[in-house]
Amino acid sequence: MIAVARHSAIAAGVMAFFLVIVSLVSLFRNEAGADAFIMTALLTVFGAGAVHLAVRNRGGRMDRRAAYGFLVLMWVGVPVVAALPVAATTSLTPVQAWLETVSAFTTTGAVQIHELENVPRATLAWLLTLQWGGGLLTLVGFVAVLGPAGIGGLPDRSSRAERFGGTEAHDIDDTLRQVLPIYLGATIACALTLFAVGVRGFDALGLAGAALSTGGLLPDADGIPAYGHFSVKVVMMVFMLVGGTSVLWHRLLLTRRFRLAMGQQENIALIAVCLIVGILTAAIHYNTPIGQLSLPLAVTDGLFTAVSLVTTTGAQPYGNAFATLPLAMVLSLVFIGGAAFSTAGGIKMYRAGIMMLQSYLELERLVHPHAVRMRRLGQQSVSLQMMKAIWIMFGIACSTVAAMAAALSPAMPSFSAAFVAVLTALCNIAPVYATAWPDAIGWPEWGTLPAYAQILLAVTMILGRLEILVVLGLANFTLWRR
Repeated sequence: MIAVARHSAIAAGVMAFFLVIVSLVSLFRNEAGADAFIMTALLTVFGAGAVHLAVRNRGGRMDRRAAYGFLVLMWVGVPVVAALPVAATTSLTPVQAWLETVSAFTTTGAVQIHELENVPRATLAWLLTLQWGGGLLTLVGFVAVLGPAGIGGLPDRSSRAERFGGTEAHDIDDTLRQVLPIYLGATIACALTLFAVGVRGFDALGLAGAALSTGGLLPDADGIPAYGHFSVKVVMMVFMLVGGTSVLWHRLLLTRRFRLAMGQQENIALIAVCLIVGILTAAIHYNTPIGQLSLPLAVTDGLFTAVSLVTTTGAQPYGNAFATLPLAMVLSLVFIGGAAFSTAGGIKMYRAGIMMLQSYLELERLVHPHAVRMRRLGQQSVSLQMMKAIWIMFGIACSTVAAMAAALSPAMPSFSAAFVAVLTALCNIAPVYATAWPDAIGWPEWGTLPAYAQILLAVTMILGRLEILVVLGLANFTLWRR
């Protein structure tokens, strides 16, 4: 655990750095609450310094168990500290502030503050920074920990690297050095592009962070309609796709290994699904009894809606855009989610593809019972063990949704409301729950629920980012005896 303490102290130091920047913003704008950010930064620095002094000059290796513990500590601990200035600068209670920071950090987008004009700009900047940081932690966790461990049948990144002729390492520090330039570079590129098409600097940074982290928290309470014109939607669509596809795929494209990139069928399938769903949504809106939009606007809004759902971002091109599609279809899309090694939520399109592949092979076995077929999905060989892990992951995800919905239902007007709340929390796309569905009359906002219900939803959001199995693994006594 020495390595966990050392890395946690570094992460706390980085968090304190951003707290100081936000406090400077608050002082520069002469807003109330700068003292809360400064005090939280000092508290964080003090704690990080104490841990650093305690573990310096002591050896410690970040093995798999330690890496699991580090991820859990980050997803649970960061929102607790981050909630302190939010509670001090808003009208939210401590539990509501914690739920808000968990939602921002896990990129879920369960926004409880609807009148952002009354919130200090520094607080909004802090929540947007948390959202961007949560996207980065998601990528590092996938690439450095979850992928190499094969959690839930995830493809091992190291075996891919050998086949691609690259050098990869499982070390968190090394992974951060490889992932951060791509993630930060894409964020800066998105922000500059949005600024070039007329979005103000602060809003451009906030929208860029939301697109790359696939988060539903936006700088304006009115969402995308506040920026509304065609070019902003196109830029957001492009970078939401970047956020929802694999960071390893991006490396292949950036290093011009296009042949290998074309073999990454998961990312290509994701784009194809966005196109199909987008065209379907556009057809609903174009000159039909449901919608009377012009063709360019219908296509733009349809594609935006599809990309936002598939990448689990949650931004809508106009109010209640998701409600134009059947709720069952929307829930299926977000449950599958985006690509592995991305910031998107859901069980990932890779796992859905493997399950469809096995279903096809089993059907074919009925016709040719003695035939021998290779299990391959694109360039990825699928072992029997990997297939079992994927089905176990699918079963545990369904069981988690059922158990959490049953636990949450006493605080909800109906079981369907509890089911949708838990599913969207697990897939980290709360705006789907907040949409005005025809049967959603009386569905309460998450911040108005009893404290136990808010805690359940926050835990579910964190489980979604930890792929559930990591928490179950740490709860297994066998892991600690090894």
